[in-house]
Amino acid sequence: MMNNYSTKLLVLNAICLLLFASSTAQEAELIEPTGAYVNFDLKKAPNPNYSRQELSLYGCNTEVTTRNRYWNRDINLQWGVDNQIFNEVPFGEQLKDGRSYYVSKYYMASPPVMKMPYNGKKVNIGLVLPDHFTLFGDNPAQMVRLDYSVLEPVYLNYIKVNYDTITNTGKSCTQLGVNLVPLNIECKDFAWREDGPTPNARGASGVARIKNEASQNQVFLPSYQDNDKYLNCSLTILDDIMLKHDVSFLKEDGSLVKSINLTEYYSINAMKGTEIQLVCKARTVPPSGCKNNNEVIVIER
Repeated sequence: MMNNYSTKLLVLNAICLLLFASSTAQEAELIEPTGAYVNFDLKKAPNPNYSRQELSLYGCNTEVTTRNRYWNRDINLQWGVDNQIFNEVPFGEQLKDGRSYYVSKYYMASPPVMKMPYNGKKVNIGLVLPDHFTLFGDNPAQMVRLDYSVLEPVYLNYIKVNYDTITNTGKSCTQLGVNLVPLNIECKDFAWREDGPTPNARGASGVARIKNEASQNQVFLPSYQDNDKYLNCSLTILDDIMLKHDVSFLKEDGSLVKSINLTEYYSINAMKGTEIQLVCKARTVPPSGCKNNNEVIVIER
């Protein structure tokens, strides 16, 4: 983080699973809420050719996206408009497939803005502020700001992630039914724009995700030159919202870790075609992000 800005690096891919209602006071389309609210403020469009943007949220056993939801009579979020309210966001006690869990913590991601095809061209990476939050209250709400005017454009360099690795756990992530893993990418030398609010600032982090599908089972490493001058980035698994599975990276020495140096891994392995290996195992107890951590605990004296 830099100053009062939580610098959040956005990701390329977003998913469409659960679709939520949007509303605007001008159009009088508010409906009775059944969950939480997220209020989106979108700043100036990074390119005049782009009028819409999507974001994705990940909670315990929950995936949601703004894609294909109507706002001001058009789909997806609108640039340059504040107070774009989404309600019915899952919150609180949930029961699905015979398992109970609690949804309050969310991670949020949004793809870079680009003009297809983008290969060999720099893309704009923006900020989601904040990119993770925990809801609480009777009808909780969260304010979110999306801004592409802060970070310098970068090239994207890809490395695949393998869901099919089998270790002594007995089954691969694919065999266990894991199809999406949220991640955090943190680049300590990501430059802020010289004409931006804090031109000397360095550092950015944010939510990514990898999906077990062709072209989506990969992460990207930013660089300031095409296939060169890579940023110094780390990659961390955010599996505290994965209800059924514990996920780790497999290192070459056989050890399992939650974080790797993405820049080092890419520099050593990308040209060899080596993929990042994921290892999954079934959970016996829910992770912290699937529990109600807001309950008041009374300590007897």
